[in-house]
Amino acid sequence: MNLIRNLAGLLIILSLLPIAMTAFRYTADIPFLYDEISDEVALAQLREILLIAYDMRAGYSALSFRYQNREFSLSLVNGKLILQPGTQIYLADLDELHFEERNGVIYVCYERDGKENERVIASARGFYLDDFSDCDVHDDIADRDEE
Repeated sequence: MNLIRNLAGLLIILSLLPIAMTAFRYTADIPFLYDEISDEVALAQLREILLIAYDMRAGYSALSFRYQNREFSLSLVNGKLILQPGTQIYLADLDELHFEERNGVIYVCYERDGKENERVIASARGFYLDDFSDCDVHDDIADRDEE
């Protein structure tokens, strides 16, 4: 009885082997675009910063904003999208890069190896600390827990 089960299992495996080989052959020919994957990961990290950044000013060649009480800017330097001050590289090997603001959304448009890409990176309205104030007047002082 065990011999029959073993032979039946072996026949099933041998009949599935050509299907598995065909599947491996087709999947081996799929081109993996690692640049696009790394771009998406880097832009997701950039979106996390821009989500809590405030006072955003989008120009054609640079995006300026305040983050943690410091002034930062994103721009193209030597073919790389760099966050300054400092040098934090988000995109590399770029031919061209610019920012666009459309319908309240900021896009980063870049070209690499003749292929143009366009990604949303932030809301144009941004984040303003005054939005969280209880005061109706900018000169007034909030009185949440004050006596």
